[in-house]
Amino acid sequence: MKNSKYQKYLLAGLTAFLVIAASLLFYYLLFHQDSVRRVVSNILHILSPLIFALIISYVISPAINLLERRVIAPFYACRQKEQSARSKKLTRGLLIVLMYQVVIFLLYILISTLIPELFSSVANITLNFSGYVSNVQLYFEKLLKNYPDLLQSADQFFSEFTTRLSNWMTNDLMPMLRDLLLNLSGQLLSMVTVFKNVLLGAIVAIYVLYHKESYIAKLKRAVYAFFGLERGNALIRDCQYINKEFSGFLVGKIIDSIIIGILCYLVTNLIGTPYALLVSVIIGVTNVIPFFGPFLGAVPCLILILLIDPLQALYFLIFVLLLQQFDGNFLGPKILGETTGVSSFLIIVSILIGGGFMGVFGMIIAVPVCAIICTFFRNLSDHLLEKNSLPTETEFYRKLDHINPETKEAIPYTKKEINEKDLFQFRRKKLSPQDVVHTILTTLDHSSAEEKSSEDTKEKNQKED
Repeated sequence: MKNSKYQKYLLAGLTAFLVIAASLLFYYLLFHQDSVRRVVSNILHILSPLIFALIISYVISPAINLLERRVIAPFYACRQKEQSARSKKLTRGLLIVLMYQVVIFLLYILISTLIPELFSSVANITLNFSGYVSNVQLYFEKLLKNYPDLLQSADQFFSEFTTRLSNWMTNDLMPMLRDLLLNLSGQLLSMVTVFKNVLLGAIVAIYVLYHKESYIAKLKRAVYAFFGLERGNALIRDCQYINKEFSGFLVGKIIDSIIIGILCYLVTNLIGTPYALLVSVIIGVTNVIPFFGPFLGAVPCLILILLIDPLQALYFLIFVLLLQQFDGNFLGPKILGETTGVSSFLIIVSILIGGGFMGVFGMIIAVPVCAIICTFFRNLSDHLLEKNSLPTETEFYRKLDHINPETKEAIPYTKKEINEKDLFQFRRKKLSPQDVVHTILTTLDHSSAEEKSSEDTKEKNQKED
């Protein structure tokens, strides 16, 4: 009885304490942002090996799952044998070692062949830039020799362009390179720290990949323990959907960009495009960014090729347009799926917002994040519409003027005069006398039921005492 007597006071005190604590925490976060950033930065620095381990595991895990499902399982099925637990552990370890070797080999290829070629291309562009500009100027002089006015405008444009570019290279680019070289020694310690964290993360990722089913099972156990059966099922289902959206999109986009980069290198090398490897790397890397990526990569490549050979720039422009059509209409849908359930307008808005907040990384993850948010609000709106006994189909609202409140039928749109006095009505709805009587009777019945319930509770407590 004492517990029931003081329970409401205990709950009220706990609620007041939580409200005050939340207010103090909000005040501290609002007016001590620098301290909060330092604390968050320290926490991220401490947890960086674990973060790298989770990222590496998340990237490598789909490949391991694919090999186990498409290679190992059919192998044992053909032999009509069931794989033992010991064999599964051994196979998992060998697959992890194999994937690490593949990643190291790809990094070696990238560092030993691609990066020196890129540096030599950039160096050649810097040394021969004035010659490239002269070639373009001579090309336009031959092209516009019968149009003296246009030729004079083109000469003036190229002279201004070369002057500004030379000033930028002398006054901005060279000091930036000198500062970079001077700061390189200062950044060496931080680079070593990052390399150490990545190495530790790679080691931890081995254990995560080896025991991932056990860790996932423990997480599911904790979810059901804290959230119950119904909410636990819903939470696990939502997490599975988020994982499907992110892993499918990111992995598929990386594969798609690699294929586009290889195709670009083969074709540009075949048609004789200058700096084919550099151009292909730029096209392949920027293709990871949805929608805007192809344009971001094609524009600087087109300007570079235009300075060297304007005719090759025209060929390259036609090829890039054909390549992007092939990627957008055939290769991309085959790898990523037909649709993400997000309109083109929302994709553009999400990429702009993601790029504004998180730069290139935000632009890359913007599409799956937007798909998840759209799914959440779509399901929420369907739930609220069903709660109000309204249709959830979009076609019902396409040519709608308003809904009949009695029959719930869609009244089609017709052009009509709108009385401004009927707009933005903020006053409360007036109740009819029948509504007033119904409200009073409902309130009396509810109060009498509460009194009866309280009396029964008192009698029960007295009997227990």
